Amino acid sequence: MLVNDKNEANQAENHILHPGSRALFRFWEGIRAERAAPARDDLDLQQIRALVPNLFMLERDHIRQTFKWRLAGTRTCELFRQELTGKDALAGWDNFEAATIKRLFDGVVTSLQPCLVRFRLNTTLGQMIGAELIGLPLQARKDVRIHVFGGIFPFRDIDNLGYDGISSLELSGARAIWTEHLPGDRLVEGLRARKCALQDHSGRPQLNFRRS
Repeated sequence: MLVNDKNEANQAENHILHPGSRALFRFWEGIRAERAAPARDDLDLQQIRALVPNLFMLERDHIRQTFKWRLAGTRTCELFRQELTGKDALAGWDNFEAATIKRLFDGVVTSLQPCLVRFRLNTTLGQMIGAELIGLPLQARKDVRIHVFGGIFPFRDIDNLGYDGISSLELSGARAIWTEHLPGDRLVEGLRARKCALQDHSGRPQLNFRRS
């Protein structure tokens, strides 16, 4: 299992294997500039038109303590052989692996640190498909909330495999990608203030979550 290493900030791309993931990370780095994360209005998908079918967006489901697919591109849905939008993004994983991935997604939305997940999909025909997921923080429109914006890129062509579903998922590697934030970043400060606002005087979280 890969782990996070803050000393390797300048070598982040060395850990990204798929060219699609690497291109998406470079695009995200370019539009965020010196900010901790870009805003959704900064997205110009024409710049990464070839990647759009592989893209997704996740949002945190506070009530169910999970993440759900807010949007999923056509190639991502084809990979899983189902429509994903609105469904639980951690469904199909065993408890340990789901907890590992959730912890990384939590880091994206609370610490504004990208994540990288490599995994295997086992099909109903006994085929194995290796894939790489990259998750990147993206600020919601007119809000301090953060979504997980990213892409899933298989390492083999799935068009002629003929399977009709995924029988199981296996995690092969997972890590956070450390990125530096400038002191006083407004988004970082806003998230910190929002977190404090959800704490009562005893330090326990209040159970008054706002729906999207």
